[in-house]
Amino acid sequence: MKKVAIYIDGSNFYFSIKKKFNCSVDIEKFCKKLAGGDNLIKINYYIAPVGETNKEMYVEQQKFFEKLRMINKLKIIFGRLEKRKRDGKTYFVEKATDVNLTLDLVLDAQANEFDEAFLISNDGDFSGAVKAVQERFSKSVTYVAIGNNNMISFHLKKVATKTLKIENSFIEEIKL
Repeated sequence: MKKVAIYIDGSNFYFSIKKKFNCSVDIEKFCKKLAGGDNLIKINYYIAPVGETNKEMYVEQQKFFEKLRMINKLKIIFGRLEKRKRDGKTYFVEKATDVNLTLDLVLDAQANEFDEAFLISNDGDFSGAVKAVQERFSKSVTYVAIGNNNMISFHLKKVATKTLKIENSFIEEIKL
């Protein structure tokens, strides 16, 4: 039985599911389905919390975090949001989540914590870390691709051990 670790880029996962399938999913069931009969040792969920300036979003996100905290073996790793202005518009940029995920993926591989990692993100910036985990530590990394072809990362598909494209049939059983 393989040791499996799952690394979820939280906002990327959320928006990819919403855009492709227009629904929410049970994250625990999603991860268990990915792991199949293997030994799921950890789920790391990376996200930047919204500030209290947007009360409604803040309250909703806190409820979501409480649900996540009830999932066995799941750990929330927080990044931060930075406020930016461009062309008179204010927007937020998520910071540190990618760095945290990259570090954990590589350091966990080095510590021999998993045999196979599932990376849930369409962010091609992770391709260097995926390649390093495979080459330096002989670990398998499955890229979990969610979305249509122009959302899916060419770079991750190219370097991952394998790509698992999430289709409607996978989502049907785990919709909320």
